[in-house]
Amino acid sequence: MISIPITWVYEPPELPPGPDSVRPEYYARFIEELGRHAGVTIPLVQGLLRDVAPAEGLIVLNPSAHPKLVLDACAPEMRAQLASRLVPISGSRIRIFESLLEPLSVPAAVDAMTLLEWKTEDPATPGARGPYGLRDIGHLVGASCLEFESARYCYLSSPTHHGLPHLLADYLAAYARTVLT
Repeated sequence: MISIPITWVYEPPELPPGPDSVRPEYYARFIEELGRHAGVTIPLVQGLLRDVAPAEGLIVLNPSAHPKLVLDACAPEMRAQLASRLVPISGSRIRIFESLLEPLSVPAAVDAMTLLEWKTEDPATPGARGPYGLRDIGHLVGASCLEFESARYCYLSSPTHHGLPHLLADYLAAYARTVLT
């Protein structure tokens, strides 16, 4: 296993959070399990990505921050480098390929529905679905593509991983070995 830094960046919503707003605590178990499988502690950093982006490693971004808008707010010379390290939690599966993955060339994304489905799964049972990732990297970790796919990306599935955080951690390690080094 390659240990690469992962930072959880929580960009606050533009409007004041309402009573039904999803706060960082909602993702605590997911982030904890992702870190355990990746062999790292994942710090939570709150603020605008352009101000708090770590110099290295991968960045998980909350769904209330739209990745394109977040990257557009960054200095032009930083956008491609940050996009290559950004793993957004997307609010929607709809048009995820056309609006997020293909145009931004992020390593992977997790949609909110997959995250919600994962919360009810038994972590002792083998099998994992999600994230959306580069098909070539997914194959390196034994994942296959399900029915959702685009030119470079697909919705990954693995019969051997124990849940979404396990599959995502292995995928991100393979991505780091293959693309970031």
